[in-house]
Amino acid sequence: MVPSLFSSVAILLLHLFLVSSASATNFTCTGLATCQSAIVYTSPAATTYIELLSSFETTTLHDLFDANGLPPSTLSHTAIPANATVIIPFRCSCVAGANRSESQPFHIIQPNDNMSYIAAQFDDFVTYQEIAAASNISNPDFLEVGQELWIPLPCSCDQVEGNNVTHFAYKVRAADNVSKIAARFGVKESTLLKINGITDPKNLTQGQILDVPVP
Repeated sequence: MVPSLFSSVAILLLHLFLVSSASATNFTCTGLATCQSAIVYTSPAATTYIELLSSFETTTLHDLFDANGLPPSTLSHTAIPANATVIIPFRCSCVAGANRSESQPFHIIQPNDNMSYIAAQFDDFVTYQEIAAASNISNPDFLEVGQELWIPLPCSCDQVEGNNVTHFAYKVRAADNVSKIAARFGVKESTLLKINGITDPKNLTQGQILDVPVP
């Protein structure tokens, strides 16, 4: 029993460390503003665009297609394979230095839900602690079925180098490097490093959340 209990505790602590380290602390808001932002979401399982839209409810089907380079005539039930990345737009609200998605998305608690599972459904772009704080949950271990939780996605409305940009929240994947990410989004490597406070490009870690200021 002791080794089993020890292993369970160790796994739990490791999970909490990984989740907390993914917190998007590099996103900042220096003024009062609302703007368009986005996350680059990795689907954990096969789904469709209409199902993804109903999970987030932060945009329209037309804008979801447009953000992903698809024509308006795309069928709503077009398949999204497991582990595919999808750009999900949402409105960002910057108020009193706080920066998070405006009103949406919400998650309605289902039987057997827990906070870590809920955070994982949104690709761990927010920690369960951040979800609890945004939804005024004093004890994350006690959730009521049917209760709505606000998922405060990370975002920013700040200009970058004097230019208006769209801030994308991007989670570093295993094969990523700074050059690859910068090229994918058309961002200068120096800008990507500076805005995320990265001094050594080799120090990227899988699961790290970056602010990618797309021109």
